[in-house]
Amino acid sequence: MALCLASPRAFAGPAEITETLSVVWEVFWQQQGYVQPVSKWRDPIRISFSGVAFERHKPFALGELRKVARAAGLELAEADPAGPPANFEIQFVPDDLTRVGFYFACRTVRTPAAGVIRRVKIIAEERSLRGCILHEAMHALGMPGHPRGNSILSYYRGSSSLTPTDEFMLRVWYSDAVPPGMSPLAALAVFARRLVDTVPESERPRAERTAAQFQRQAFAQLEAIALGKGEPPRILFQSSTLTPAGLARGRIEAQRFVGMAKAEAASPEKSLSATTPADR
Repeated sequence: MALCLASPRAFAGPAEITETLSVVWEVFWQQQGYVQPVSKWRDPIRISFSGVAFERHKPFALGELRKVARAAGLELAEADPAGPPANFEIQFVPDDLTRVGFYFACRTVRTPAAGVIRRVKIIAEERSLRGCILHEAMHALGMPGHPRGNSILSYYRGSSSLTPTDEFMLRVWYSDAVPPGMSPLAALAVFARRLVDTVPESERPRAERTAAQFQRQAFAQLEAIALGKGEPPRILFQSSTLTPAGLARGRIEAQRFVGMAKAEAASPEKSLSATTPADR
C-alpha cells in the first residue's frame, strides 16, 4: 500500500528511528506485564452511544474517533438503527467524585483481546472524555500499551492530539503487511522496514543497521524473559496494573514468541530484516 510507504515526518537519523521503534515496541506490552500479538479490525466499525448526556457528547467523540479511523484507513460510522447492530459502543458515565488516587476515568474493553477485533466498548467519565477519547480509540483499534512518549497512548503525555508517530503506527498497523495475530517481533520488523524506507538513499545503510540493532535488542529482551532472567520495558513498572500473574504470563508469552522467531530463522523463506537469533 502506497499510503504505508511514507511516514508523517522524515525519520532522518538513528536517534529518531530508535525513538520510534521504542514507542512501537512498548505499544505491544499489556500493562499487566506481558507482550501481545497484533489485534485489529477487519469489519466496518458501527458505533453506538449511550449514557449521560450522550447526544451532547456524541459529536465530539465521533469526530475524535474519525481522526483515528482515517489514519488507519478504516470505515467508521454511527450505527444505523435499521441496519446491522453496533459493534463499537461508547458509554458516558457520571464523574465518580468518591474515588481518590490513581484510577481509570476512561477504559476500553476489546473482544477478543488479540486477533480480529469483533466488539469494543469504551466507558468514559464526563470530565475526562475530552482528554481520553483519542487515547482510548487507539486501544480500541488494537494497541494495548502505554509507551513512554511521543504517543497519545502515553500516560504522561500533556497533549490530547495524535502525534506523527501515532499516525505512522496506525497506517502500518492497518497495512496488509501486519495481519491479525502476527507476533510482536514479526510486526516490529515490518515497522522497522517502513521506517528505513523513509530515509534518504544515502543514509539508508546506517538506518538499516540502527533498525536491526533495535530488533536484536527486542529479541534479546524476550529471550531473557523466557529464561526467567529479564524484565519487560521499564514503563510497565510505572503502571498501577502490573501484577505477578501478568509477569508470569509474560514469561510464557515470551517463550512462545521466541520459539516462533527461532522457527522463522530456520525457515528458508525467512525475511532478511526479521529479528532472529541468526541475526545476532
